[in-house]
Amino acid sequence: MKHITTALACLSLTVFLGCGAAKLPTIPVTGTVLVDDKPMEGVKVVFSPAAGSSGQSASGQTDAEGKYSLTTVDPGDGALAGEYQVAILKSLVEEDNLPKEVDMDDEAAMDAIYGALDTSKDVQTESIVATKWTSPGTSGLKASVKEGGENNFEFKVTSK
Repeated sequence: MKHITTALACLSLTVFLGCGAAKLPTIPVTGTVLVDDKPMEGVKVVFSPAAGSSGQSASGQTDAEGKYSLTTVDPGDGALAGEYQVAILKSLVEEDNLPKEVDMDDEAAMDAIYGALDTSKDVQTESIVATKWTSPGTSGLKASVKEGGENNFEFKVTSK
């Protein structure tokens, strides 16, 4: 009986301590990205911890007005306080010429789509922003996320 009591106590403690993951102390981060001085939708913004800085990467994507908000874990939660190097990415993906809507119950249509897929072909992408901006190590873009401050960052980049 003593072993059962001890086992139940350990199990209860484990459940109690394991409930609810610790929430990261993220800080809201927003901003704007301009490509050739114009807002662009679908641009990915990546904050990577600077060398010697602890932390975790955060990213976001711009809307039609070029505005973004960062996410570390939960959508829009922001980033951890610290120093970051920033990368800006936007690519076009080659069209696949497949229909965008298909009736899943239409066997002939499904066979036509599967027959048209070329899985041996690599997907072709083309970067819209200049290669310099696509890596945190080469972009030269930096951000310092601070507790209690306004963490709104504007980045101006160029296309190819």
